[in-house]
Amino acid sequence: MQFRRFIKLLLIIPQYLTYLYYFCLLLNKSVFKMKKLILVLFSCFCIHSLKAQSIKFELSDYTILAKKPIGALHGISGIEYISSKNQWHLASDRGNYFIFDSIYNIRDFEKRQDIAIAKKTGYWFEAIRFDPRYSTFLYAVENEYKPNKDTNDTTTYVGYYDSFPPAYLIPPMHLPADNKGIEAIAVTDSGTVWIAPESGWQGETEVGNDTIHFWKFNRKNSGYGEAIPYSYIIDRSGCPLSVTEKRGGISEILAVNENQLLVLERCFDEKASKKIKAKLWQVTVEGSTLKKDSAPAFDFNDNFPFVVDNLEGMSWWPVETGKRQILLVTDDNPGLNNNQRTQLILLKEK
Repeated sequence: MQFRRFIKLLLIIPQYLTYLYYFCLLLNKSVFKMKKLILVLFSCFCIHSLKAQSIKFELSDYTILAKKPIGALHGISGIEYISSKNQWHLASDRGNYFIFDSIYNIRDFEKRQDIAIAKKTGYWFEAIRFDPRYSTFLYAVENEYKPNKDTNDTTTYVGYYDSFPPAYLIPPMHLPADNKGIEAIAVTDSGTVWIAPESGWQGETEVGNDTIHFWKFNRKNSGYGEAIPYSYIIDRSGCPLSVTEKRGGISEILAVNENQLLVLERCFDEKASKKIKAKLWQVTVEGSTLKKDSAPAFDFNDNFPFVVDNLEGMSWWPVETGKRQILLVTDDNPGLNNNQRTQLILLKEK
């Protein structure tokens, strides 16, 4: 009798083992699904948090330099801080290049301009950037729309130095519109490069077409990948009566992180207010689009303490702790009789 019970037990054990196996399998799948669900929810939370991080700025400080011909900092269109050398690099759209060290506040630029390293180049700079990860120097050049007494060059392009000789990221092309070339470069921490045309590429510059495209270049071990276009809605409503400025203009961009940029838009309202209209926007990558926040990160025409001039260059100001800050510089344009002066404007994150 006991032997028969033993035999029955042996016959039942495989069945229970089978049930146990499927139960464990189901349990593992449930745990896997639960983990997957948690991962998805966490990712959605991170994406939502990223989108929700809208930066707003307020004025921190400013200084206005002496009029031409006093001093050297005139026609500045590009500015960049190189943290590894504790240097500020400033470049003009008529070939002048300046390197400053020992800058502790924005008034030091004017005080130290006579002892800054100054170089004359053949480049009409509109933007300069340094990628510390790959030790790459990038620059945008914009020449004239039509040949004139200053130059016969009618091209705009982006070049870079990894090592000698330099290479083109965007080869020379004719300016898409009068005084509208390439003026904006941003570099992310990973080495990705964003390029923005001032008012659009060829065929994108005219009023009635508000969609233009930024180009994104992913960094490779040697050089860069192909351009990836991202659509962007430019504001062409600010200076509708101006012949060239009615197209609007992007004068600089700056990387916030891998998926967000700050975009500086400005135009000169020469017919109505005779003032620069400028706004700083934060934009976020959404698919193949760069979407603006619902309100600007900073409006230079909203209770600003002075009339802002031709905003051109923008760079992060070095801070050890606390809120981020941005330094902007204006271009006082060629000529001794235009009464323009270089302005340095420091914004801080609210």
